[in-house]
Amino acid sequence: MKKFVSWILRVFLAGSLLLTAARSARAAGIALYETGAPDLGTASAGRAAMAADASTVATNPAGMTLLDRSQFMFTSGAMLPAINFDRGSDTNVRNGGSGGGNAGVFFPIGGVFYAHKLTDRLWAGVAWDSNFGLASDYSLNWVGRYYQTNSSLITGQIVPNVAYRINEWLSVGAGFSFSVARFKTQAKINNPLPRFGEGGLSIESWDEAFGGNIGFLIRPISRLRIGLTYNSPVDFKFGFHPFTTNLSPGLRASLKKSGLLGAKVNLGQTEPQQFMASALYQFTPALALMGNVGWQQWSQFGQTELGISAQTQKNLAVNLNYSNTIQIAFGGQYRLANRWLLSAGFAYDSSPVSEANRTPNLPLDRQLRYGTGVQYEINKDFVLGIANEVLDGSDAPYNVKRGPLSGRVQGDFSSNIIDFLGINLVWKLGPSSGQ
Repeated sequence: MKKFVSWILRVFLAGSLLLTAARSARAAGIALYETGAPDLGTASAGRAAMAADASTVATNPAGMTLLDRSQFMFTSGAMLPAINFDRGSDTNVRNGGSGGGNAGVFFPIGGVFYAHKLTDRLWAGVAWDSNFGLASDYSLNWVGRYYQTNSSLITGQIVPNVAYRINEWLSVGAGFSFSVARFKTQAKINNPLPRFGEGGLSIESWDEAFGGNIGFLIRPISRLRIGLTYNSPVDFKFGFHPFTTNLSPGLRASLKKSGLLGAKVNLGQTEPQQFMASALYQFTPALALMGNVGWQQWSQFGQTELGISAQTQKNLAVNLNYSNTIQIAFGGQYRLANRWLLSAGFAYDSSPVSEANRTPNLPLDRQLRYGTGVQYEINKDFVLGIANEVLDGSDAPYNVKRGPLSGRVQGDFSSNIIDFLGINLVWKLGPSSGQ
């Protein structure tokens, strides 16, 4: 009996870990910088210091004070993942299985940003976008199907902010975010008795959460801009009743007797707090270079609480042994023939988890981003841009065994790429202030 209880608890725990895989089957990283805004073309380099359009409402609200007038920005695009797992020679699953095919799923990106000039010093803005979400879908015969078969995490956030220019060299902005998240995942269950075939586990939940942010924009000299931003943790608390199918009679009876069958599971998950420092230097009227240094507290994300409401309440504190991460990015923009602005950039994000702690549910590794983009000034009121970024999530090797029913899954990713394509339109409102 105790073995059955222990087993199902591990199944529930595996389901909870899929929350993160939804964002990143994701192969690569969980946090997304990509909204389709022009900083897609610099691989996010300089995003807290650019202050060039309404997307600064989301990246650094203090940057609104550098805009010459109120404006909208509309962005749209897509993630096109190619995520292919290669099973290794140490893989040992009782019923075997394949590499799972391309687990990447088309996923839209985009947002709407509005910055409104109230006075020469005071601005208000709002952003609607998503910085958290992706989907994965392995074949039903994937060797890791007892960890997951498919998973998705879809989020959206509204971010209202205000900004104030204190003097010619310092501006400050702040606000909050309201996020809504939908989490869904499925996995197979390997019944102890082979004649009953495979069962299934499905989990789905919604939650809402608040966060806060603050930003500073510093201009010690006219050619140099420095942006500093902080985003608070965002705590999601998902609650769901796991739905199971085709459990063997013995397993179903044992779970029913223990009170775990039909029990409610509560999962706490934290989107980590982060700091970013960006700088932009205008070398000439045509050429600007920019860069970032960032930090994210993934150790906090790795500390998960799982509660199971059954006949006997069970609460588990799980430490996934995550590490805090850093980001380094650099890029440039070059204005060509007045109306054309070209962008390029590169970014590196360290891995939040070592190979020893990596699992099929969460195959995270270091990330390399390569971005290019172009903007065209249609007239004094409209600017159209397109951008492309390729994210390389490394091969993310892992070797994990969760017991005889799930087996050992060992291997890496021969392809772990996400291609981001974005288009953006800036609409400037009212007369220019000439700032």
